[in-house]
Amino acid sequence: MVTATFIFRQTKRDADFETLDASAAAAAEAIAGYRDRKKWRDDEGNLAVVYYWDSMTALEEFARHPAHLAAKKRYREWYAGYRIEVASVLRVYGDGYYDAFPDPA
Repeated sequence: MVTATFIFRQTKRDADFETLDASAAAAAEAIAGYRDRKKWRDDEGNLAVVYYWDSMTALEEFARHPAHLAAKKRYREWYAGYRIEVASVLRVYGDGYYDAFPDPA
């Protein structure tokens, strides 16, 4: 499993943002290999959206999708800045409460 974590500081939300955000989310969900996404906010007000993928191939398909590219072109309208962290998940374990995905190992 692969994750892509989009970390950003949002400065504005408007109708165009909502439309592009929904379009990009729908595009991700339609790609074979998409698993899920989770949103988090830290104590400083930064947001993180973690996308879960079966493979880098699936993630790369999303990165090239027109809906994603359209949103990316306009990021300065809504974000002070952003960072992407791509990682391989080596193991998933816990008590079962949060088990959304099987262990990829």
